[in-house]
Amino acid sequence: MQKIDFSGWFLLSREKCSLFFLNIGFLIASLGSLHPWFLWPLNELYTIPACLCVFISLLLSKPISRNLYTRCDYMFPLILYVLLSFYLLVSAGANINGLIVNSFNILIFYALFRLDYERLYSVATFLAKSYALILSVSILAFVLFMMGFSLPSVNVTFGDEALYSYSNYYFFLLDDRSLSSIIPRFSSVFLEPGHLGTTTVLLLMTQCGKWRKWYNVVLLTASVLSFSLAAYVFLVVIVILDSWMQKKHVVAKIVTFAVLLGGLTAFASFYRGGDNVFYETILLRLKIEDGEMAGDNRVTDDFKTDFGNYITSADIVFGRDMDARFAGNSGYRVFIYEYGLVGVFLLLLFYSSWLVHAKYGRASLSAAIMALLLFEVRGYMLWYSFFIPIFITAFRTAPDVKIEIEER
Repeated sequence: MQKIDFSGWFLLSREKCSLFFLNIGFLIASLGSLHPWFLWPLNELYTIPACLCVFISLLLSKPISRNLYTRCDYMFPLILYVLLSFYLLVSAGANINGLIVNSFNILIFYALFRLDYERLYSVATFLAKSYALILSVSILAFVLFMMGFSLPSVNVTFGDEALYSYSNYYFFLLDDRSLSSIIPRFSSVFLEPGHLGTTTVLLLMTQCGKWRKWYNVVLLTASVLSFSLAAYVFLVVIVILDSWMQKKHVVAKIVTFAVLLGGLTAFASFYRGGDNVFYETILLRLKIEDGEMAGDNRVTDDFKTDFGNYITSADIVFGRDMDARFAGNSGYRVFIYEYGLVGVFLLLLFYSSWLVHAKYGRASLSAAIMALLLFEVRGYMLWYSFFIPIFITAFRTAPDVKIEIEER
């Protein structure tokens, strides 16, 4: 009788192990930047386990014949990242502990900049599937809650002076401000629906031609349930950009969205007399009031007034300390207020340094467009959950990358 050799079944190549630890490291970094409740005890220290996984990946990859980290155009972007990140920390008044923690971020960005093109897409797919697994359970629990099932929960707060207050149902957080809503906005286990919606949309942008995969359907569902105006706008933009990158019918997509928006507007306006979550969270915010969009509420009126005085002062060069009464404001104005023109210049230089190397036309331009939109709305340009998908998108049509594009 022929013997069956099982020994090879339990052997993992160094390449696979290296890629595994890299994926786990990037996943921890991406999740941590969105502040899920189970990582709150670590605060900003989530970068340490993420960095440890990336470090193990680098060690495992070095001796193998097919090294994962082959790119040689990493030095200039990495130097600029170091300058930018430390400038932002010093401007924000970070102590020595914050500066030390930032050194772990440097290794993570180093690995991202050195990773070969083909592996970027395996990272994107791993992140998309991992988020989808978390969101699948979270959405199911959220739906059961909406159907009236009683789920265990505890009251929790996050941030200075309890800036965020939630009912934690373990599989999802429910913002106390939305308790009276007919359908609360979905944020899964993360702090804000808008941040979740933005992340899922950006991950979808990396999934060229694969939006029918189960994990991308879950990401799309989470984006819709977030009822985030920014996420909805980003979703429309990436669908158009995706068609443009694949040289498909862009005009047809624009017309389709226009008809769909018109139909949804009519339905939401008449359904329950406008007393519904889509009308209140999306359509009302699209109205123009006194020359400004009602949904442009990233900053308070007090901050707008102070910002107007700030841009004519000498503080605009290096920025000004953010007053505690402006907590909760976000977007490009907050970034400019805190870090000044020097911060904006370093940020622009940093993004340009790697986009210049992404010489693949439509993909790199699409990534630049999304980066500009993200800066205008969010302003958190170094968050891993935002940066990694944009970076991967910029290189997704590289000539030496074979991407399986499925027909939709």
